[in-house]
Amino acid sequence: MMLEAFTWQHFLVAALILSVVWYLGVGFLYYKTEISNFFSPGRNVQNPEPLLHSWQDEVDDTDADLVGKQVEEHGVSVIEADEFNFLPVLESTTKLDSLGELADVQEEIKSICRILEKEDGTKEDFFSLFSLIKNKYPKISSSDLLPQLDEFILEHLPFHLEEEELERLWI
Repeated sequence: MMLEAFTWQHFLVAALILSVVWYLGVGFLYYKTEISNFFSPGRNVQNPEPLLHSWQDEVDDTDADLVGKQVEEHGVSVIEADEFNFLPVLESTTKLDSLGELADVQEEIKSICRILEKEDGTKEDFFSLFSLIKNKYPKISSSDLLPQLDEFILEHLPFHLEEEELERLWI
């Protein structure tokens, strides 16, 4: 037939010509600015347009603090590196750890109060159970967090304690 007249050489030349025409069409259609910048003699190919600076009118200055300095979250403060240190070992053994043991003591007090509510416990029952907590956490009586613990105890007990009875707890 008619295809027998074409050789591999004719096919490869036709494929090469059609491929070159295709890529030139795609290049000029989608990349005409890059191609024109490449062939223009006075332009820098890697940086075709100069960057705008903050003193020029077209640039918005977004770094300006229009409202003021941002406030840190509650309890967060910025300190210098030489002001940052850890609690010495001697102090940490004599004081009640405010995050760990305080929470444990409060949880123990809550459990005692729950038991007293369920079993209709008396003040004497509370004092005997609280002595177990004092033996388990001996740092409680020398802690500076006693007023907080007193308020916590008064808040959770199902009955009222007098001031003398509260002071007797820590002796």
